[in-house]
Amino acid sequence: MAPRQARLAWAGAMVAIAAVVLSACGGGATTGAPGPSTTTRGHSTASTSTSSSRSGGSAAVLAAYRAGWSAYEGALADANAGDPALAATMVDPLLQRVKANLYAYQRQGIVGRGPVDLYPKVVTVSSSTATVVDCTFSSSELVYKSTGQPVPPVTPPEHDGVSATLVLTAGTWKVSQQSVTEGKCAPGS
Repeated sequence: MAPRQARLAWAGAMVAIAAVVLSACGGGATTGAPGPSTTTRGHSTASTSTSSSRSGGSAAVLAAYRAGWSAYEGALADANAGDPALAATMVDPLLQRVKANLYAYQRQGIVGRGPVDLYPKVVTVSSSTATVVDCTFSSSELVYKSTGQPVPPVTPPEHDGVSATLVLTAGTWKVSQQSVTEGKCAPGS
């Protein structure tokens, strides 16, 4: 697996969703927190609305999205698939894919270093699901834990398009699905 894919492995299998991510990443004004973050992803069926009309729900969704990234970055730093923050911020199917990737990294002696800056936007929020798109800037990399040397092939920092689905579980938003389009975000996003 290429380092960029591995850095975003919690997205599961890389899915070609360029049309969705590209149109959403650059579309309109940012309604969420526009600044970058190094802390830290559906379909709405009923009463879907944009983030501008559900700002309270959007704030909770964005906080949950960022918490998912934070949990993943923390677990990746030690390749710790048992980190309780993962289950606190993610549900299946994403949670199982993340854990499987972390177990594989642990067996290979690989950990992650460096930040992923987030610029998320809530696209839809319903009573039980939400969709977030992001144009992340990743300068993170996989390294061998024993030496600190990068895992080849080394890729330069880049923007990646992200589409995430969050679900409301027992009153808490959690990331359930996430897809990444590497190296592609809409101009101006």
